[in-house]
Amino acid sequence: MVFSYPLFEIPFIGIYLIVLSFVFGAVFASFITCTAWRVVRGEDWMLGHSHCDTCGHELSTADLFPIISYIALKGKCRYCGSKVPPRDLIFEIILGCVFAGTLALHGAVDAPVVAALVLEVLLLGLSLADWDSGVIPNGFLAAILVVWIMTVGFMPEMQAYAIEGLIASGCVGLLMAIATAVIGKVKKTKMSYGPVKLAMCLMLFLRIRGACIAACVAVVLGIIFALVCKSKKRKIALAPVIAIAVIVALLLKDVPMPFAG
Repeated sequence: MVFSYPLFEIPFIGIYLIVLSFVFGAVFASFITCTAWRVVRGEDWMLGHSHCDTCGHELSTADLFPIISYIALKGKCRYCGSKVPPRDLIFEIILGCVFAGTLALHGAVDAPVVAALVLEVLLLGLSLADWDSGVIPNGFLAAILVVWIMTVGFMPEMQAYAIEGLIASGCVGLLMAIATAVIGKVKKTKMSYGPVKLAMCLMLFLRIRGACIAACVAVVLGIIFALVCKSKKRKIALAPVIAIAVIVALLLKDVPMPFAG
């Protein structure tokens, strides 16, 4: 069964939902950035309490409002006065905008939008984890598969959606696995297959057209990220590249394009 709520049949409701989606995006960004930070450091991400990285003081509810708390406290810890890096604020704004853009471009609240929003949260978390540690946690990959299993039955054209997603996943996974093996052989080093597993999980959601968009974006971004990481003399993190490419594909896969059938 397919559920869908048109966004702009009542303009006021559409605007309200887009603004609300920005708020939810900022809230989930605050949660997932904290979660990624704890996962990378081996802390309990479910039961642990948010605290200042400098003085260790447990943060109160008033310190944890996305965007608002950072601005109100002028980017400083309420307890020790140390500066708080603006990274979390930046990602709260970015994910809020991505949430709003997803809703606005799709024009409805339905299973594809719900799946896209959850994916965007998970992609932010695993991208930060990979950037900070060079590892894509399997827990995030498992969560992505759970999202697909729970939403595939509610997708429009469910059978075609599932078949095309599996084909895209298999083809992209095979090509990336071959490329990873060849690079490892040439460099005589052990290569991580985390990006391969991540791409295979994400292609399930994109179908053939979305997978092609993501692949094109990933190639361009991969070159840019490689140059940036080389200039900073750090190992390239592929999860952010794949994540951005997939988010772009999720935003554009339903948008009519020139010469598209």
